[in-house]
Amino acid sequence: MTGLGQAIIDFLRQLVTLVPGLIMGVVIHEYAHGYIAYRSGDPTARNLGRLTLNPIAHIDLFGSIILPLLLILLNSGIVFGYAKPVPINPSYFRNYRRGLRYTSLAGPVANLIFAFFIGLLYGLYCYIFFKATGNWPIINTLGFNVSNVSDFIGQIFQGAIYINIFLAIFNFIPIPPLDGSKILASFLPNEVMFRFLSFGRFGFIFIFILMFIFGGRFWSIISPVFRFIYNNICIWWQYLII
Repeated sequence: MTGLGQAIIDFLRQLVTLVPGLIMGVVIHEYAHGYIAYRSGDPTARNLGRLTLNPIAHIDLFGSIILPLLLILLNSGIVFGYAKPVPINPSYFRNYRRGLRYTSLAGPVANLIFAFFIGLLYGLYCYIFFKATGNWPIINTLGFNVSNVSDFIGQIFQGAIYINIFLAIFNFIPIPPLDGSKILASFLPNEVMFRFLSFGRFGFIFIFILMFIFGGRFWSIISPVFRFIYNNICIWWQYLII
């Protein structure tokens, strides 16, 4: 097979194994923000029809489609994306700091819970596969060298777990406007808090520099945390079959 043909196959393989988990992850992330904001007193997301799990209401053309495709094409080693931010008006919060903190925390936590849930489904799939064939499928590869259908299905599960753990860790970074910056801001004095959050208009510049220029270095820093969550929380059941 020519180099171009293999490159196309690799691209399509990553597309199928990563994009479903990414779409579900960003939708759940934004829904969690809107839901906790609503419970904190802000009806904005509900009034605008954004308090829904319907992907059409959340998908962003660039952040949910073009950016992930670009990262896959560039073989960046890190694939992520984002949805249209759920509109939130903190002035409605019954307690401004608490509402800001928990609303921001909701997105990454929802991704971690979803990754854990997908991990359970992955374990159930592996168990059913074992009962049907007498063999366990390849587990915990975190790669995309698919040799058969069972590997392919397994890597769709792995891709969904991978993406959602990464979305959680990435959003905890305290760079405005990421969620981690708002969590941090909620503990700062008023003047410092609002000044810090105002840097959100420039934050995406630093985020893109981080991802496109220092992506490899960034991954080397977060990979121990990522692998701990993946191995010991999301697919903890692997240790039962070793």
